[in-house]
Amino acid sequence: MNLVNPKIFRAYDIRGVYPQDLNEKTAYQIGRAFAAYLKESKAESPEKIAVGRDARISSPILSRSFISGITDEGINVLDIGQVTVDMAYFASGYFHIPAAMVTASHNPKEYNGFKLMKKDVEFIGSSSGLEEIKRIITGESPLPRFKSERGKVIEQSILNQYLNHVLNFIDIDALRPMRVAIDTGSGAVGPVIKKVLEKIPIDYTPLYFAPDGDFPYREPNPSLKNNLGGLIGEVKTHHYHFGCAFDGDGDRIIFVDENGETINPSIIGALMARYLLKKNHYGKIIYVAVASRIIEDVARAYNGTAIREKVGHTYIAKRMCSEDGILGIETSGHYFFKNNFYADSGIISFLTMLQILSQTNKSLSVLAGEIAKYVSIAEINLKADNPDEFIKKIAQNFEGYEMNWLDGLTVETSDFWLNIRPSNTEPLVRLNIEAKDEIILNRVKKDIEILIERYK
Repeated sequence: MNLVNPKIFRAYDIRGVYPQDLNEKTAYQIGRAFAAYLKESKAESPEKIAVGRDARISSPILSRSFISGITDEGINVLDIGQVTVDMAYFASGYFHIPAAMVTASHNPKEYNGFKLMKKDVEFIGSSSGLEEIKRIITGESPLPRFKSERGKVIEQSILNQYLNHVLNFIDIDALRPMRVAIDTGSGAVGPVIKKVLEKIPIDYTPLYFAPDGDFPYREPNPSLKNNLGGLIGEVKTHHYHFGCAFDGDGDRIIFVDENGETINPSIIGALMARYLLKKNHYGKIIYVAVASRIIEDVARAYNGTAIREKVGHTYIAKRMCSEDGILGIETSGHYFFKNNFYADSGIISFLTMLQILSQTNKSLSVLAGEIAKYVSIAEINLKADNPDEFIKKIAQNFEGYEMNWLDGLTVETSDFWLNIRPSNTEPLVRLNIEAKDEIILNRVKKDIEILIERYK
């Protein structure tokens, strides 16, 4: 096999710029290696793999090459076409087969990549199979010439089964009339959520529903506030109960209230946790190490258990499964659900918030304000040639404080907590601070800035 750029192998998936970092030949190699890896596992030995793709311009050609690699290894492919990424998850869980999604999620348009999973939505990451696939692709464990009869490609829509699945998360008859603005950012979500909305009594304004791989209106990442201008302007100009924005493949969702104010994903997660714990007593909520303490507070108040986990999609998904968690929360706008094969879904998150607002009969700003008891900084990214050494130097200044090293360094007190952790992909460290009030927050931030200047 030809050598490929090893940097495309990330902690949770494969991702790079098309065609410099990955191209048709790379996609073919990844397809073969993925199939070979699965065949080597006696627990898998699949007869069929589901493959979906997002709306990027490069996705159809990469998907075809990827599928050719799989079929050359003698495995059939269920080609589910252009879908949201949670539809690929659904295919894996519903049919009990491995699956793959051609997508770069929230990255800019020039990127593309692959999310891979074993059957029943067991995600493949750097510590769970991706390194083995990388060794095959980069020639360290080269594949033999073909020994199998070529697999077949079956094209099949799974939309109707998917719609039935996601609508089971809500009581349609209990939804109250609402008006919402929905920004799908020219990604894969538009045509899918349109079908969902046809089934529920919601008045909505569509923003950028038509898929367009050039993403002409905004970049696919809704977590960046400068990408939400169109949605916020629409909500502020007209009357809506709330607005929401999806990323390119539909696993991230960001909410804005009726005033056009962005709601912190930790607050959204806490509202979901409260809602689900009322129905699932003693349930477990999995949340990332940099999420707000409000999640732990809510879990405790409603007889649940909050479990901290490292930041990262595969970490949360794996912990959800091992703990039988009812909800997983990432601060980037990912929400994982037990009844969604422990996987995340922007559309299920949207429907869940509709149900929460219908039950409470309160505005989103009021609901959020009732539990927004802490203040925090926006995550700060700092350059560091040696992130681990930099963090160790910072830690020396917190001797006597409660510290843990689950994901970088977390320092906790009764008044504040801070986390400083290395990036999984860049020579950076990421800093988060949350406190009881602005005075404490500003003091801690100033102290940390002095330490950063000292050690950088």
